[in-house]
Amino acid sequence: MTPTHLSPSELGTKDYWDSTYTHDLRTNSETPAHTGTTWFADSCASTKTLSYLHTRSPSLSRTSTTFLDLGTGNGEMLFLLRSPEGGGFTGRMLGIDYSAASVELASRISAGKGYKETEVGFKEWDILDPGKKWEEGAFDVVLDKGTFDAVSLNAETDAEGKR
Repeated sequence: MTPTHLSPSELGTKDYWDSTYTHDLRTNSETPAHTGTTWFADSCASTKTLSYLHTRSPSLSRTSTTFLDLGTGNGEMLFLLRSPEGGGFTGRMLGIDYSAASVELASRISAGKGYKETEVGFKEWDILDPGKKWEEGAFDVVLDKGTFDAVSLNAETDAEGKR
């Protein structure tokens, strides 16, 4: 049986996200309180993810649990985890995104919150690029709040014509 695909959308393109985060960077420069686009904010995805983590994994160490956030965007999920209302996790956190503007925005917001790069860091990384070697080590928790959705909306096909 052939799988049913989501209809392609501009939300599945790197150009869309580069443009979005470039706009958010400009706006943040003018108004630092503007922290940019938060994917699925209208459905409270971040707080639901946080609730799931606390309910399903109550034994996660607040001091040593490490987090990798795929498609981090503005870094909002990592900042929430770091906050007292999010559990006050203090282990290493890394957000990755294929948009350099996203990484710049998240890094700027992080610095504004007083975090060191070794505490909450951000890197440009395309998780679908098979030519890149991962050198960041392992993480206890890997988060994906919407990256799979965005990837699923991309119209690109492989050499065999598969999406």
